Amino acid sequence: NAIMMYSTAICSQAGMSDPAVAALGIMIAQVALTGVASALVELAGRKSLMQASGASMCLSHLAMAYYMAAAERGWWGPSWLALASLGLFIVGFSTGMGPIPWVVVGEVFPGEVVGSASAVATAVMWTCSFVVCLGFPALQAALGRSGVFLLFGGFCFGCLGFVTTMVPETKGRTVDEVLELLRAKAGSSPKLSATKALAKEVA
Repeated sequence: NAIMMYSTAICSQAGMSDPAVAALGIMIAQVALTGVASALVELAGRKSLMQASGASMCLSHLAMAYYMAAAERGWWGPSWLALASLGLFIVGFSTGMGPIPWVVVGEVFPGEVVGSASAVATAVMWTCSFVVCLGFPALQAALGRSGVFLLFGGFCFGCLGFVTTMVPETKGRTVDEVLELLRAKAGSSPKLSATKALAKEVA
């Protein structure tokens, strides 16, 4: 979300002739691509979309980090590289990590706790978004324009690893089946009835 909030400033730093128009194009593309994601989610699956999203976001941040470093040090770095990096980020974010986690949140919790769990997940996600957006200028001042994008690229890489190793594919599965997959990943062996009993106790 820092990319969205500071898109005009980022486009200006990237040397674009009309950063306001470029930022507006980014917002329009985000809306359109989110609609595309709603069509793809049942075709490609949740996990594969998030994996592709994490990979493209990581690459876009690394490319933007290089562009910013090149601009500061006089290396080769054409302006189209910055535009391509932003475009890749918008495509990746809007078709994966932007909308899909909101779908998955409702598919990984038992019905007894899905309301409370979704509320907590929503609060955590928006709190993290707030912290990132609030801290972006300070991070940029501390790490430099290239450093902050390199840091974000590292986080995206970590997110890709988390999705690949920990997040189950929920497409076409019931909540009980998803819970079985999560329990298998955790290496535990209690029966599903025990999980439901615990969920009721928490609720």
